Amino acid sequence: KMISKERMELSLKYLAETDESFADLKTRVEREKHKAKAIQSAVFLRSDGTVAERNAIADKHESYESAMAAYFNAMKEMEHVKNKRATECIVIDVWRSLNAARRSGQIV
Repeated sequence: KMISKERMELSLKYLAETDESFADLKTRVEREKHKAKAIQSAVFLRSDGTVAERNAIADKHESYESAMAAYFNAMKEMEHVKNKRATECIVIDVWRSLNAARRSGQIV
């Protein structure tokens, strides 16, 4: 099935409308990563034992695990939008290629 001009325009609209929200998601991923690292460090500093024991305590702490879950959720959301944006770019590229082929007289 051919990609219509209307479908291509929807792709352009989606890309334009998601520029800022994608940037916000990317920033949120970094923020969540930073928060998780800060929580891990705080738990490590408040723990007793060898370095290996303190690392293990910090890695298994409920607050750190919760922060990592938030980080992974943010990553999932960002990757979903990133993939959808990539798909819309492909739609535009295919539309362009089909139009170029039509203009040069190729049967499409």
